[in-house]
Amino acid sequence: MEAKGAVLPFRLFAASLMAMAILSMVQADPLMAQSGPQAAADSARAEPAASVRLSGFVKTDYWLDSRSVVAAREDLFLLYPADRLPDVEGADLNGDPVFNFSAITSRIAAHLAGPTAFGARTSGLIEADFSGVTNADINGLRLRHAYMMLEWDRVSLLLGQWWHPMFAVDAVPSVVSLNTGAPFQPFIRNPQVSLQLKQGRSVVLLAAIAQRDNASDGPMGTSPDYLRQGLWPNVHLQWIRYGEMLSGGLALDYKSLRPRLVTDSGLKTTGRIGTHAMMGYMRYQKNLLEVKGKAIWGQNLSEHLLMGGYAERHTLAGGHVEYAGLNHLMAWGNVLYGERTRAGLFVGWSKNYGARQEITGDYYGRGHDIDYVYRLAPSVVFSSGKVSLGAELEWTVAAYGTPDSRGRVVNAEDVGNLRLLVSGLYFF
Repeated sequence: MEAKGAVLPFRLFAASLMAMAILSMVQADPLMAQSGPQAAADSARAEPAASVRLSGFVKTDYWLDSRSVVAAREDLFLLYPADRLPDVEGADLNGDPVFNFSAITSRIAAHLAGPTAFGARTSGLIEADFSGVTNADINGLRLRHAYMMLEWDRVSLLLGQWWHPMFAVDAVPSVVSLNTGAPFQPFIRNPQVSLQLKQGRSVVLLAAIAQRDNASDGPMGTSPDYLRQGLWPNVHLQWIRYGEMLSGGLALDYKSLRPRLVTDSGLKTTGRIGTHAMMGYMRYQKNLLEVKGKAIWGQNLSEHLLMGGYAERHTLAGGHVEYAGLNHLMAWGNVLYGERTRAGLFVGWSKNYGARQEITGDYYGRGHDIDYVYRLAPSVVFSSGKVSLGAELEWTVAAYGTPDSRGRVVNAEDVGNLRLLVSGLYFF
């Protein structure tokens, strides 16, 4: 069970976040100091008109895998190779090549800008693509991002759906694949309130986050309800430092899930699992060279399309369950060179370190029978005007085995997949 004392600091953190958001919105605005019809008319004449700008791209992908894979969106979003599946004579049913073509990630976005509000510059974004929410909804219109932004000189406030702060938009792999480096790089969008405090070249980011399309796993499958029933949102603290050539950041993340409302014996249960993550990243740019990297140590990050999760470690009287987070390390590096012709190399690594307590029940999350995953992915992209054509080879290996009493995988054997991917984009 989650210790009661551990909850208080995060409640105070969430309360502080809300207080700072309120204070940031009521900063002094000279126009607000005026009153009356004439002041309102003068203010209306001084404000710029609202604007909407459309952008997006048409995108098509063509790929060939050497075997079946664990992936999303009809295998377009590749995670890692599927385990061997022998038939009655030992032949691997997952061992045959598979191909596919897709244009579902073509995208359109509306960028909004308007008059000031509360003394802040205002902007917004609504973005959608056609990949649907699940494979059953392929070609369906799907909301990607929808947020409003208020920006003062040293404070900005984002309200809406945007990348989770662990995505860290300042250090994202530049690869051809839609997976953008998953399962080594977080890939998740969330409804959130995010506050940024700026001081010189440094930024402190505070966020309270919910779940929607990407949700935690649990006894009833993947669902945002486990976080909602835990009462407190996922909370995140990040420090970012910008330099002329070198930038980087450090982050702490915490969430509390309530996997069950009722035990198998019909009793109300309030058992929770609190898990945390730590992250560091960097980005270096000079002339045509760019180097990026990120490392994450954490528990229960499966909703980020990373490895790991949690498990049942103990059942108490009445069927009340205690849980344990599964520890994983994820790291990646990305080197790029060029402009119109850009060569790149992506390297990713993920390792399963199991739990601190013994596991006695079910696992929830991703890859509890995988010891490690790694990927090597060289790529080349040719750009001309509004068109980019890219090609990439992804060699991804997953080591499948058997979890021991603490969730560490033993007797693991490598299973590899080679993907050849060609992609074309037309931007507008």
